Amino acid sequence: MQQWHLDVQHDIAHNTVATLSYVGSKGTHLTRQSDLNQLYPTPLSQDPYTVGQPITPNPNGNSPDCGTTFDAYGVPTAGMTPTGVAIPYATNGAGMPVGPAVNLGVAACGTLADPLRPYPGYGAITHMELESSSTYHALQASLRRSVGQLTFSAAYTYSHSIDDSSDRYDTTQVNAYNFASNRGNSTFDERHIFNFGYVWDIPLFRGRGLRNSLLGNWQFTGVTAISTGTPFSVLNPTDSSGTGNGVTNASRADLVGDPYSGFSRTPGQGLGPLWYNPNAFATPQGLTFGDSGRDAFRYPRRTNFDMALHKLFPIRESTNFEFRAEAFNVFNHTEWGSGFGSNTIGASNFLYINSVHLPRILQLALKFNF
Repeated sequence: MQQWHLDVQHDIAHNTVATLSYVGSKGTHLTRQSDLNQLYPTPLSQDPYTVGQPITPNPNGNSPDCGTTFDAYGVPTAGMTPTGVAIPYATNGAGMPVGPAVNLGVAACGTLADPLRPYPGYGAITHMELESSSTYHALQASLRRSVGQLTFSAAYTYSHSIDDSSDRYDTTQVNAYNFASNRGNSTFDERHIFNFGYVWDIPLFRGRGLRNSLLGNWQFTGVTAISTGTPFSVLNPTDSSGTGNGVTNASRADLVGDPYSGFSRTPGQGLGPLWYNPNAFATPQGLTFGDSGRDAFRYPRRTNFDMALHKLFPIRESTNFEFRAEAFNVFNHTEWGSGFGSNTIGASNFLYINSVHLPRILQLALKFNF
């Protein structure tokens, strides 16, 4: 990991300090997992399917693209696309079938992938390697000011974290032979983060004596936090590429419309609101991994208010009792969480929110400090 930052801090007014920072980092040789035994995908130049043309199963569970002739491995030798384009069929030097026909057989015809993999006879092989990378860039601005007994601070971060694997168990990749195509938002990326905090030493019954000990020493504090949601991918439930990836996601959906308009955010049965337009996503083009991008969409923004009231009961110079009354999500408004009923196309709860952050929580505490 390489990390760097440049900070400029200045007193811009009486009891007011402002800080402006550029923060960056780069990760190299980070851990990622993939399927070492994934079948080779079909290059776009050899794909007989056109944009928007998926592999469509027929009612008997097979596909009209499979044709009627299969070789000893179950690979179609006379396959046709719905528009009548022949599926290329070829063999390698060892006489094993390769090319789009192999991927079609696995994707639509029930062909067993194991005899056709790079290591024949084995299934998916989880491969851990130190080859992933990441970058992070951020503009951070903060302001702190004291006015009498009131101190407040505000901080804003505009940032972007990008990688091709966000942790060693990241399953958002779809192609083990082209990690550049998996590069996108980190799963923990939050583009905008704003925090506003304040501390008020309430100026009541100040001074010394019993009255101050019993009625004074009150403090009111609070934090307001606003942040954008973290990213997620829209997935396809089947292996449209026919590569037999058994370690990470098989494919993502194709983006065919505007996901942000043309729908109503009405709640589903037992679920929260519909967050994106489900009609904007479709089954991927045949023998591809989908074009909607890794972590291209975001869960809802979160806005939260926490407040607390403290009272100090001094006993001696180094000992005191502290009473605390704290409220989290003090206004008890709904804060949608980072989760859908399903982010897989075709599901009945597709893109409906199904999680929330905690409601208002009140707690009282008495502490003895010594």
